Amino acid sequence: MSQDSGDQTLQPDRPNLRPARFTGRLAAPSFVLPAGVAENARFLAGKVDEVGLCFFETQSCLDYGPQDLPPDLATRPLRWHVHLPVDLPWPASKSAAAHPARRAAQLALSVLGKASFLQPRCAVLHPPQGSPQMQRRLLAGFAYHWKNCCDVPLLLENVAHSDIASLGQGFLQDHGLGLCLDVGHLLGYGQKNLLVSALPEQATMTHWSAPGDGDRHLPLAAFTPGQAQTAAALMQRIPDSAVHMVEIFNWDRLASSLPVLEALAQSHSGG
Repeated sequence: MSQDSGDQTLQPDRPNLRPARFTGRLAAPSFVLPAGVAENARFLAGKVDEVGLCFFETQSCLDYGPQDLPPDLATRPLRWHVHLPVDLPWPASKSAAAHPARRAAQLALSVLGKASFLQPRCAVLHPPQGSPQMQRRLLAGFAYHWKNCCDVPLLLENVAHSDIASLGQGFLQDHGLGLCLDVGHLLGYGQKNLLVSALPEQATMTHWSAPGDGDRHLPLAAFTPGQAQTAAALMQRIPDSAVHMVEIFNWDRLASSLPVLEALAQSHSGG
């Protein structure tokens, strides 16, 4: 993945720019430099607590070999989670099959298996397209197959076509699912129902970026005053146990966002 990677070069000797007073768990995506997963992970070790493996494309991730995910990654001082593919084969319409999400779940589990040696602590999933009713049916089936095959917690992320709140009160708990709260998506898509729901208090993970015109994953300094105010209010509601991933696919822009994240965290702690 090269989105927003700019013209950076690999510079493993860059200083640790982690906010000194940020006490939350800090994560970064596995593509902040124009290089492979392994090079990015080695670069991020010591700078963040956790790496989100951006396994966005099913087939290319299934094709990963030891050169892409070398065994020595397990020795790095990092925790890991997996962002599951966004091109899973969800049915495009109502299916008469008893388990229409089985194939999507099987492929997602195969992709997750590529990182099993890293013991990922959770996996993030984009809900499928469709009406809330169809989403509920597919996600319930997906969760059923997932839980029957592994014990890695599964988090749903709010995206353009699903604010998660539309799935209904109690859906996540009923199916053993967690929430990955994408603040940039909430702001960029005007997800007011999610904002006023009780879901932010349940977030296991947050994604931080400024939306810009839609969903551009801009540095946090690009927040408008209104967006910054909403983001600060959200930070106060997010559990202390949540992992905060700065989802910006460029290290310089990610690093420039850390003081903003620290300021939001200080507003949360009253500092």
